[in-house]
Amino acid sequence: MAAQTTSPLRRWKRFFGAFDSVDAAIEAADPDMCRDEVRRARGDIFEGLCNTADDGMAEKLCGVLDGLMAESLETLRLTPVTPKVLTTTDLAKAVRTLRKHESERARASPEAS
Repeated sequence: MAAQTTSPLRRWKRFFGAFDSVDAAIEAADPDMCRDEVRRARGDIFEGLCNTADDGMAEKLCGVLDGLMAESLETLRLTPVTPKVLTTTDLAKAVRTLRKHESERARASPEAS
């Protein structure tokens, strides 16, 4: 019998809150950078992941979430984050948590300056 792998939903569920922390830090650092459209798109993808029974589709949706996190982390890297932002958001905790993600793209973290 083959070993069971972690379901795509379970793989992403515990990391999903990191998106909120990254978005909050980006918006706090640059109030003109609204992340509402990104949040809506991500919510739609996560809802699709919750509602699909097709393993192939679930893997594709997880791949899209991996890509969204990689884009969010790159945006964060390019945004001037102040020490105040670090203390008023859960950013550091979120990035530490993401280092345990299965996806290399999601594990990527903003380079420290």
